[in-house]
Amino acid sequence: MAPSGIAALPDDVLFRIFALCNGDDLRSLSEVNRAFRAVAQDGFLWKVIYRKRFYSEPDSGSRPCQDQYNDRDCLALSVADSCEIVHGHPPYWRFSVDSRSVFGKVALLNGVSWLSVQGRLQGVHTGKYRAVWRLFVLPHARNIFDIRFSAQTSLSRTVEGRLPPNASLLEFGSDYFDFVIPGVLVVKAPFENVLLECTCTSREWKTNIALCSARLEPVDDTPRARRARARVMIGNALTSQNNVDARKQLRRLGNSRLQPGAAYNLWKPWSTAGGSGH
Repeated sequence: MAPSGIAALPDDVLFRIFALCNGDDLRSLSEVNRAFRAVAQDGFLWKVIYRKRFYSEPDSGSRPCQDQYNDRDCLALSVADSCEIVHGHPPYWRFSVDSRSVFGKVALLNGVSWLSVQGRLQGVHTGKYRAVWRLFVLPHARNIFDIRFSAQTSLSRTVEGRLPPNASLLEFGSDYFDFVIPGVLVVKAPFENVLLECTCTSREWKTNIALCSARLEPVDDTPRARRARARVMIGNALTSQNNVDARKQLRRLGNSRLQPGAAYNLWKPWSTAGGSGH
């Protein structure tokens, strides 16, 4: 049977259509039929979408453009390694290796009055997303409920929110938790940049909070979508790490259902046996 519909289009037309897609789209299209696979795996096509997504040229070495794209295909940022932090040095901040972090490293705030953390995700594709900050709180934190967490697209669509107040959180601190900013961030133009911010410019000092990562998660809550979301949001961050704890955490993130706000898993200052622990 002769192909019909879009499958009957010549390769050069398919190329123009596929050039409007992102990496996930191309990987899905390559599974439709042989004709789509031939176009979707074209090296120059991946070079085109690499330029659109990352506003730069892929390396001209021996690695295929598709592999280079996959290396950077990530909807998450490490705060310690990929964000701009005002006064991001001791004694205000310190950076610590942490096997519980999916990136293996966290930024620990000792204390600042002017708090500003910014990260930028390049080339986010059209869709609806929730903005999520992953963090934990150390005991005796101060003024952390004044901190504004936000995400803003290139076209100035914004979502923002603050941590829900909790007196026990300030006293005892917490384990890792996700703060899901209320509202849905709509990216209307293909390959928009999204600015993720954690800010507070009040005169009071903010202390004892640890920032792990900031990420966008597509709004689609089917189990299959959650598993795919977990892979995409971290990209290949773990492929070069033998980090069992982070891999377990990544699986938990992929199986979770996102709800706006934060569910605090508080540290316990003393165990039932009387020893220290959490």
